[in-house]
Amino acid sequence: VVVNIRSTGGDVNDALLIHDALTALGAHITTRCYGYTASAATIIAQAISAALVLRTLLREQSSIRLIPRELHMHWPMLGKIIRVGIPAALQLAVTAFSNIFVQSYINYFGADCMSGWTAYNKIDQLMFLPMQSVALAATTFVGQNLGIGNVERAKKGVRSALLISMVTTAILMAPVLLFAPDLTAFFNAKPEVIRYGTLLRWLSPFYILCCVNQVYAGALRGAGNSQVPMILMLSSFVVFRQCYLYVMSHFICNEVLPIALSYPAGWIVCSVATLLYYRR
Repeated sequence: VVVNIRSTGGDVNDALLIHDALTALGAHITTRCYGYTASAATIIAQAISAALVLRTLLREQSSIRLIPRELHMHWPMLGKIIRVGIPAALQLAVTAFSNIFVQSYINYFGADCMSGWTAYNKIDQLMFLPMQSVALAATTFVGQNLGIGNVERAKKGVRSALLISMVTTAILMAPVLLFAPDLTAFFNAKPEVIRYGTLLRWLSPFYILCCVNQVYAGALRGAGNSQVPMILMLSSFVVFRQCYLYVMSHFICNEVLPIALSYPAGWIVCSVATLLYYRR
């Protein structure tokens, strides 16, 4: 069997979908991959973006100006960056890896469900970007204001960031709920795939909850506390989610929507835990 794969870029879910579909054939598989031009375009775009950022920094006249001859290692600052950055990076890496196990539960329902799930994940990434961007802004804002001792302004900034992220997410959520079949068909027009992709739109309202854990976790990192958000998110997004999936699939209801609800279930647990810790 010769399989031609034309990809414009993807993620681990796409790779798992292709892998499971091929291994199910039980035949000798020869794959031919196309789409390298799209990958090259991505690399070129990233290079141009990096060059423009460097150009801007080199020409900037304020305190953020980049002066190459003055570049050197500042060990105390490096230590602070590691203390904040490593826990956040570890949390993202472990959470991304755990999604492979979630994918294995989805794969149980067949290729059409996997395709619908993959299409939904594309939309999912667009929904997450605004709240994650606002959360990063909250991290910077809180760090700057706590650095000058302005605690009240930092708290006000967190509240504003939460409101902005919720409003933005709600605006993006509306077309997802209304046009889920059309959005799914944009990636795969097969009726069965559209049915699964449309079913998963009922996860969208729960994205409002993600704003809580993302923004408050960002605020805690801005305050120099990166360990607690890591522990809370790993406990919710990895440990709790895997327990939920096992119990739901083996003892309660092994259907697509209850399995997919493992994501909002983890978001709820994380949002409540993060909010309680932030308020204490």
